[in-house]
Amino acid sequence: MKFAAQKMLYVTLALLVGTSAQADDTHAADAQARFRKGVLLTEQNKPDEAIAVFTRLTEDYKDLPEPYNNLAVLYAAQGQYDKARVVLEKALRTNPAYHTAYENLGDIYGKLASQAYDKALGLGTPTTPAKSNLTLLRALAPASVTLPFSARPVAVAASAPQKVAAVAPAVAPLTAPPQQKAATPVVAQPVASAPAKLAAVAPTVAQQAVSAPPKVVAATPAVVPTVASAPLKVVAAPVPAPAPKPATPPPARPDTSERDAVMAQVHGWAKAWAAQNVDSYLGYYSQQFEPPKGVTRKAWADERRARIEGKGRIRVEVASPEVSVNGNIARVTFRQTYESDRLTARSRKTLVLVKNGGKWQIKQEVSN
Repeated sequence: MKFAAQKMLYVTLALLVGTSAQADDTHAADAQARFRKGVLLTEQNKPDEAIAVFTRLTEDYKDLPEPYNNLAVLYAAQGQYDKARVVLEKALRTNPAYHTAYENLGDIYGKLASQAYDKALGLGTPTTPAKSNLTLLRALAPASVTLPFSARPVAVAASAPQKVAAVAPAVAPLTAPPQQKAATPVVAQPVASAPAKLAAVAPTVAQQAVSAPPKVVAATPAVVPTVASAPLKVVAAPVPAPAPKPATPPPARPDTSERDAVMAQVHGWAKAWAAQNVDSYLGYYSQQFEPPKGVTRKAWADERRARIEGKGRIRVEVASPEVSVNGNIARVTFRQTYESDRLTARSRKTLVLVKNGGKWQIKQEVSN
């Protein structure tokens, strides 16, 4: 009876484990299918239906960052950058090490900063949202799908002990270092003392013995002269000086003359702007310059003169520039800080310069 009860318990546990594994596989396949459906709707230019699919996935699978990411991409494509920021922050709460969400969130912050900058300068926002550069994921990570919070069974699994085979590491025999013979020192021979000093001692002792009084019974001991040996001198064998190493020529420095010339023009452009020298400021723009929003060159120049002249204080800072030069075309991307008595704005700006007559001038200006 006891063995029958134990057998029944084991059968029940096996059924529970099998049911749990089957449920996991079913829900994982369902999540992947729904995710791919949202991607397909996005590619078919059906953003509202795709948003509904990814929103439902974020409700059923709160631990998956991928649906939040694609939902943010759809919001950004519609110009709803605040909503995109919120769902990307939720994705990072589910997985703080999610690299794609960090990259997309950086682009969203750039779009929000650009909107704020344009609004502050009175340029207004474009009628259609700018093209989004966010990354759309095509599938869920293989090991990231878990059951919905409303349908997670309790699984009981018995873990079998695993046998680990010990691997004996191969030990390389130790080799005794070769013995080195010490150099035989050159020993200088001691110099014998002159016998004249010994002869001078004997008469003195004899005279003392003769002049001793008769009452003295004990014989005066004879004095034995000793000769001190000279210390040995050890001469070490000379050690040859190491051969001098050949001097290594310094590496050739890359030619940065064109890059330096481009950055000199960019800094001069910013300095003329801050000094409110409009004529010098406009001189940094090429005759091929393309004004934004399709306005004419004259209308753009008049608008810039009205915005720059008469300000109490202007400061323009160019930070973290990235320069690429390709022949007579250069591209400089940097972080711009603009300050005046009434406004402080920060944005990321790109200047495209062309070389005309040996001089770099601005052909295109884009604020990101």
